Amino acid sequence: MSGTGVVVLAAGLGTRMRSRLPKVLHPVCGVPMVRHVVVAAKTLEPARIVVVTGHGAELVEAALADTGVTFVRQETLDGTAGAVRRCEGALAGCGRVVVLNGDAPLITGESLARLAAAAAGRPLAFATCRVEQPGRLGRVVRGPGGEVTAVVEAAEYEGSDGPAEINAGQYVFDAAWLWSHLPEVPLSAKGEYYLTHLVAMAANEGRPAATVEIPAVEALGVDDRVRLAEAEAVLRRRVLERHMLAGVTVEDPATTFIGAEAELGQDVTVLAGSRIEGRSVVAEGAVIGPNTTLRNALVGRDTRVEASVVEDSVIGERCTVGPFAHIRGGAVIGDECEVRNYAEVKNSRLGRGVKMHHFSYLGDAEVGDGTNIGAGTITCNYDGVAKHRTIIGRGVFIGSDTMLIAPVTVGDGAFTATGAVVTRDVPAGMSVRGVPAKPFERKERGQASP
Repeated sequence: MSGTGVVVLAAGLGTRMRSRLPKVLHPVCGVPMVRHVVVAAKTLEPARIVVVTGHGAELVEAALADTGVTFVRQETLDGTAGAVRRCEGALAGCGRVVVLNGDAPLITGESLARLAAAAAGRPLAFATCRVEQPGRLGRVVRGPGGEVTAVVEAAEYEGSDGPAEINAGQYVFDAAWLWSHLPEVPLSAKGEYYLTHLVAMAANEGRPAATVEIPAVEALGVDDRVRLAEAEAVLRRRVLERHMLAGVTVEDPATTFIGAEAELGQDVTVLAGSRIEGRSVVAEGAVIGPNTTLRNALVGRDTRVEASVVEDSVIGERCTVGPFAHIRGGAVIGDECEVRNYAEVKNSRLGRGVKMHHFSYLGDAEVGDGTNIGAGTITCNYDGVAKHRTIIGRGVFIGSDTMLIAPVTVGDGAFTATGAVVTRDVPAGMSVRGVPAKPFERKERGQASP
């Protein structure tokens, strides 16, 4: 047997969370906490990762569907050893088995690598840490020579309170030893089978477990909303520091949120009060903020987005967005565009150099290069039954307060006067005005009236 298999335990009820959402799906830094565990596990380059699901299995499996993991159902929640035992078939051929808790999102790849190295030649190794108040955590018991003899669960502990070494909940097992010993794990008084019994089994055989001490913060198990907030604070700071060390300026870390899956290029500046969520990507030299939200947005090089919201959309290079703009619904903003005060763009594509400065709405529209959208312009895209598209050509001048009643096309170089209500297609080069808009001969500036 060769290779590493990983088991992520994600079946628990999480009753202390007091939530309809499965515990492991509560987000930490914008990502379900169990995904952080899967990401850490992948640093070991395992042959397989198996996620054990139970409570809310369908939701958990959907949240991890794109990660390449295998799922095993724990229909009866009979403890950690019961969960791992169900994975034997899925991990056939693996020489060692790593077991991780799905509610411990702060574990790092570095600690897992140390743990895997410590397990060499041992039946198992597990992570420990020292805490002031163990609370519900299992305590590590050592013999006179410092060797581990057992892990005592909190419900069975009868010693004094105070600081203690506790089991952090991450294990590496020799696979053959694990599968041969799991059937021998006794049933606890609570009617569950615990992995911690394997520690005493190894000691009784004269082959005690190895241990690796990790920072207490990495062992944090998120089982209520207080610990969820603690994990959020730690991971948020980790993400901010990672970006700052990579060349991103964060003006005010205390008021800035960058999601764990966001990507930022060098020389990006994030100003106070901004949030970069989801799988947003911000290219080199862009300035985000202040008070801006990006949600699954792509922002091009040297673009400025100020006091605005961009959702599920793409903004090109050298653009200016905001303040108080809203870009959403799959919009694509071309290079060198200006989308300014109180402008909204939804499910539309703007060509290079489009200017849309004030109080306007473009929905379900195509706008050609160099077109000007005047203040108060609206594409009237919904007729009460269905949405319709508006096509605006290149170099078009759309006058203030123009209403474009979709479906409608305005050709290249056309002109609409202030207050025009366009109900029919406007050919290229034509000028229209009025309600409804009709053609007229537009005088150039300075031209005398007849």
